[in-house]
Amino acid sequence: MRIPKIVYVAAGVLFLAGGINYAYDFGRFPKGTKIGGVEVGRMKPDEAVEVVRRKVDGFSSIKLVWEGREWIWGREDVGWQYDLPASIEQAELRFNLNEEKLINMIAGIGMEIDIPAREPEVVIEKVGEEKQIKVYPGENGREVDAVDLRQKVLRNIKLAEAASIEIPVRPMLVKLTESQINEAGRRSELILNKKVILKMKEGDQKWEIADGEAVAWMDPAGGWRENLISEWVKGLSQLVNRPAQNAALKFIRPGRVEEFKPAKPGWVVDEQKTTRDVVNGLKLLEGENLLQAELELAAEEIAPKVDNEDVNNLGIKELIGRGESWFSGSITNRIYNLKKSAETLNGILVAPGEVFSFNKTVGEISAATGYRQAYIIKEGKTILGDGGGVCQVSSTLFRAVLAAGLPIPERTAHAYRVHYYEEKYQVGFDATVFQPAPDFKFTNDTPAYILIQTEFDEKNKHLVFNLYGTSDGRKVEVSKSRIWDQVPPPPDLYQDDPTLPMGKIVQTEHAAWGAKVAFDWKVTRGDEVLQERTFYSNYRPWQAVYLRGTKTN
Repeated sequence: MRIPKIVYVAAGVLFLAGGINYAYDFGRFPKGTKIGGVEVGRMKPDEAVEVVRRKVDGFSSIKLVWEGREWIWGREDVGWQYDLPASIEQAELRFNLNEEKLINMIAGIGMEIDIPAREPEVVIEKVGEEKQIKVYPGENGREVDAVDLRQKVLRNIKLAEAASIEIPVRPMLVKLTESQINEAGRRSELILNKKVILKMKEGDQKWEIADGEAVAWMDPAGGWRENLISEWVKGLSQLVNRPAQNAALKFIRPGRVEEFKPAKPGWVVDEQKTTRDVVNGLKLLEGENLLQAELELAAEEIAPKVDNEDVNNLGIKELIGRGESWFSGSITNRIYNLKKSAETLNGILVAPGEVFSFNKTVGEISAATGYRQAYIIKEGKTILGDGGGVCQVSSTLFRAVLAAGLPIPERTAHAYRVHYYEEKYQVGFDATVFQPAPDFKFTNDTPAYILIQTEFDEKNKHLVFNLYGTSDGRKVEVSKSRIWDQVPPPPDLYQDDPTLPMGKIVQTEHAAWGAKVAFDWKVTRGDEVLQERTFYSNYRPWQAVYLRGTKTN
């Protein structure tokens, strides 16, 4: 079958037209494309950028309105700038914005429009010898919806749209109706002169929630303000929560006990359950003819690892390791931190097979846990930091563990030599700690418990760690320190201190040579080698540091 020539001609025309159309559209935006609300379809990028530029150049302010009032924000107020190259590339109006300025501008409007609501409350007022219920209905308020307003502002900037923005303001409806006032008064009368009592499972400890506190927790609109009750429970938890205390012994000499620390259970309050229990107790007072509701405090008892009857069956009968250090020249706060952390470790029992962690046992070291500021080295400077001096405690324990021949899975030397740790001792026998790392750890691989005891002699500036347990016949050999690659310290450093009187000089760090240090440690039992290790330390040279007073009055 022959195809008519006219068909070939028509097809050729269509193909040619399509090719021409394709050639025209190549490198142009597709039809219908809009950037910032401006039609740029079928335009080349350089054409589109000029069209978009004209649009954004004409958008230089934002108008916000509310109840006949208006606010005008210029570009400099909010700090927005359009990125035209990125807008053309992504076919979407892109801009940069100073978020802090925007937040501040919105907050400023809020200060003009917002009216704080006054929450309703129920109180018990004493009139003479009688108690009276007073219900304050509260007052409604209003506030700018900052989140919604921010989104509206961003939308206008994104579209370069000059349309006015209606400021979204939401009412804060808290004022009680007359019926709610009457209901709150009725409920309050039901718990007047009544109380909820929380009692510990064991012992006589108890806490009372009197009617005054109870009505303060009442939600006048109905129910109870559980957030307030939860806060009260948190405070109670701080009073109740405590770790279990193991029975402990302190030896004057082998076979003689100076101090007995009795076992005590630990407690952890279940705060969520306690909050629910308090709410239920308050409901009981409302619905039942009761003067008080007694509840058992929802607290989990934590049994000590070692009870009193076990204390003489732990194998704690002799000294197996001793370490000591001196802290002459320490400032008052450093001495305080030494004593506090040493006391924390005093009496600790380490079970057979247990890995002891210094950081875990001592816990958080900060002002919140009672530590004071003493000089520490941070980023090459001598500054005051919480817990300065605690490393001397970990270093002294390290020496006791070495003497006991116990495995040491984790020990880190200081970055530089500290004179406290070399007083009457060889260099290299230190162990630094910092929360959460580095840590100092040792393993009790003996068949008995190990009891840690500390001796803190403030007068003679002497700290001792004694480890008691059962000797299994192991012997410990420790070599003398080897020192090489010594580097002299840098020149002395003087730092101005505005807290010291003018002209007063206080030395906080002593010059120390840098060096590489090592010592060998070998633990044997009969012909068996239990541990054999070389401890290395690589100390940087350290300059003497002096604080120079600049205080003038």
